[in-house]
Amino acid sequence: MLARLLAPSGPARFRRVGRAGAEVVAVPGRYCVTHLLLGPGSVGVVDLGSQADIPVVLDALRGLGRLTSEVCWVAPSHLHFDHVLAIDVLARRLGVPILLGRVAHDASNGRRRLRFPSRLHLLRAVATWPMQGLPFPPLADWRGGFGFGFPGAPNRFHADLLPPLVHGAPLPRLPGWFLLDGPGHADDAVLFHHPGAGFLVAGDTVRNFYGGEWNPLLCDRADYSRTQALIRSLPVDTIFPAHGPIVDGPDPIARLRTTSSWMP
Repeated sequence: MLARLLAPSGPARFRRVGRAGAEVVAVPGRYCVTHLLLGPGSVGVVDLGSQADIPVVLDALRGLGRLTSEVCWVAPSHLHFDHVLAIDVLARRLGVPILLGRVAHDASNGRRRLRFPSRLHLLRAVATWPMQGLPFPPLADWRGGFGFGFPGAPNRFHADLLPPLVHGAPLPRLPGWFLLDGPGHADDAVLFHHPGAGFLVAGDTVRNFYGGEWNPLLCDRADYSRTQALIRSLPVDTIFPAHGPIVDGPDPIARLRTTSSWMP
């Protein structure tokens, strides 16, 4: 109800979109949207913020007529707590590996320290919490402490890690999908792109509280400008943000707005 009242776009919605042999299912979660990338006999799971979302995702798979054995990997779009707290738990439960880009892979192995947005940026972001419905963490998420997705967190996974994917690499077992580096919001942010279908699973690089906008929560503005230029160069007809409803319709990239400095 808060999300409907406070965010013009309203809360995220369960949606299944298919085109050109590719399908994406948006499954709203406690903190963010989980995206299921459906391939022939395979499923990739992108972002899983809360352990409370695990049964929701498993129910969605059953509703889609998919077996849990079809899940081939679980991946965070970046290592912020609201996208990653349940990644390791689901991967170990299903016995599948975790897929990471090269920067997140280095961070999870202690070879790189990730930057976070400044305190000023974080204060600006506090107002988005009620816009998302005031999602309080369940006890299961607290038990993990601050080991994932917080400043100084080790981000150490117990599930197996796939070899890191470099910019432009194809996604394992999902034909037509590619991983792209998309830093700016986070050093390790990645994008999942299907050029044939015009699908872009954008994590927090794009959000949708006001109808589709560039995320003002940044750790590096220069990196983010380069990522914006990359996205504008891609064939994209549908954007799947991790916060808010899907952005589609005519030329969704051109319609993305830059919010004023006083807006959340």
